[in-house]
Amino acid sequence: MIRTNEGDVFIKRYALSVRDAASILPYHGFVHHLAKRGISTPTFMPFADDLGGSASGGPIWATDSALTIGGTVYEVCAKSEGDDRYIDALSWDPPRTVSEAEQLGAFMARMSMAAEGYDAPRPAAPNPFQNRFGLFATADFDAAVKAWLEERPVVRDYLKSTDRHLMQDLDLHRCYVEKVSGPYGALPSCWTHGDPHISNFLWQGDRPSSIFDFGLADRNTALFDLVETLERNTIRFVSIMNGDDDAYCADTAAAIIRGYNGVIPLSSSDLALVADMLPVCQSEAALNWIAYYVEGTHRPQDAAWCYDISLMGHTAWFARPSGQRYLDAIRMAA
Repeated sequence: MIRTNEGDVFIKRYALSVRDAASILPYHGFVHHLAKRGISTPTFMPFADDLGGSASGGPIWATDSALTIGGTVYEVCAKSEGDDRYIDALSWDPPRTVSEAEQLGAFMARMSMAAEGYDAPRPAAPNPFQNRFGLFATADFDAAVKAWLEERPVVRDYLKSTDRHLMQDLDLHRCYVEKVSGPYGALPSCWTHGDPHISNFLWQGDRPSSIFDFGLADRNTALFDLVETLERNTIRFVSIMNGDDDAYCADTAAAIIRGYNGVIPLSSSDLALVADMLPVCQSEAALNWIAYYVEGTHRPQDAAWCYDISLMGHTAWFARPSGQRYLDAIRMAA
């Protein structure tokens, strides 16, 4: 956060090995679309058209609201109003109250409605920093995985160099893929936030007042963002991976669904699909982020976490008694 004469602004940078302007501008457009339709979110500021030349970091060029300097891309947005009460929350920490959870669900439903009409396609080229759901919702799963890896040679080479046996390991996921592929493919696509954890909202009272950090936004479906809201805020995976299998919040999940259902009615079929998606909702992202940690941050231990914990460990929990009880609670939440 930087204080300027025009007010406080937030500056974020990406390495070009992770993202370029072509992959950033579509979600900038999504944010502007949401803001125009009444969703409180800080929009991205355009850079001057005549920026150019070079600096110590390399060549400089601006493309609307993305500024590239050498091997780095920058974006700038204004500060939003609200209480950043979850600034210190860890991944998968839940909201403190059921009321906050219900209002979070309602906010996400309103945001999904506002997303309608933003028709930008997914960026054509995959990049290491994205949250897409589609690979684990394909009818010909094995063929889709092989094609997916061919488009992501960094992930493919990592799996080979670390002697991972992906196709065999994915036996854990196949039962969910079979359930999801048909009904998910029939859903209309729209842009999604992709990381609706409580820490990516500002708050007033028990309500989210603003949503930010759209770095994982992509074109998925509205139901995917509901699934992500549940996964991020009602399953305490850090505790679960440390041995506490019962570290889930069924009351929080029910409240999120109740709030969402008050804006966008959910059928029993919708909730059945939500329950089937949850075990694999992060599986594609987990594989994809391997490239981010291999090329972007050069942290092989985090790449191993993506595979061993996020891809395998999280999905495995849903087949155990506690995970099954959680999914049953989702199915019965309406």
